[in-house]
Amino acid sequence: MHSISLRHGAPARISVCITHYNRPHLLGSTLESLARQTQIPDEVFLWDDASPQDPSEVVRAFEGRFPRFVYRRNERNLGMPGNLNAVIAQATGDYVVNLHDADVYHPTLLQRWTEALDAFPSAGFVFCRVAGRNESQDRRLRGCLPLTPGQRFNQRYFLNAWRGSSPVWGTVMARRSIYRDALPFAEEYGCVADVDMWMRLSWVADVAFVDEALITAHPSSHFVSGVNWSLVHALRRIHRQNVQRWIEERRLPSWHLLGSHGLNFFALYCVCIASLLRHGRFSSLRGLWRCR
Repeated sequence: MHSISLRHGAPARISVCITHYNRPHLLGSTLESLARQTQIPDEVFLWDDASPQDPSEVVRAFEGRFPRFVYRRNERNLGMPGNLNAVIAQATGDYVVNLHDADVYHPTLLQRWTEALDAFPSAGFVFCRVAGRNESQDRRLRGCLPLTPGQRFNQRYFLNAWRGSSPVWGTVMARRSIYRDALPFAEEYGCVADVDMWMRLSWVADVAFVDEALITAHPSSHFVSGVNWSLVHALRRIHRQNVQRWIEERRLPSWHLLGSHGLNFFALYCVCIASLLRHGRFSSLRGLWRCR
């Protein structure tokens, strides 16, 4: 298990890292909810990924609302994982929070997450429920403990995930010490690179959970409509790597794990194909053959 460095005496410093792309009309609500936190972060970094709509006017309204607020607009688009890697590299705090630019955060979010990491020194990261997510995800988290041994969490929620689903939203608070060893987010996985990261972190550290919906997701900006084959193929590769990790490091029978992985993703591909056929989107089936 990963050896997590701890601070003694002084409270942990909190760095918030926000990735933004072309949603200035939603960014203001996100920043306002962050400014109203019961535990104000020590530093906030906002990285705009060369958005067609410049958010600078929205950003200016929040200058002076945080002890340290740094805004940067990339000269070229880096994509989600590249932009996330760039902004997290700026963090100097003990606890690093990555936030979406369209979600709204309960005033106690940072306080509750900080309390969890303070209470559980073996936890590499903490997450919570998300309001507006689908009911099946909520059901999966029933019985999830405030602290779960990392590999047990991986086995229950990732290794045995039905159709590649992840219980962890893309927003967590993690220890910078563990991020240092795990970064970067893998750019080849695109917008699901975070799923790969949570799998890798849960392999080397325990996982903390706050059983409350402290995040309200904006459905128009986070939930994928239709079939995104690139995302489906990326999830399959991510889960296959996790299965391989279990086979090699835990010496578990490969036939069972690979068989379960194959059935899960066969089911996911069947659901995707059925959805396209039902809606008459026959041309979109071409994306199925681009899997690698």
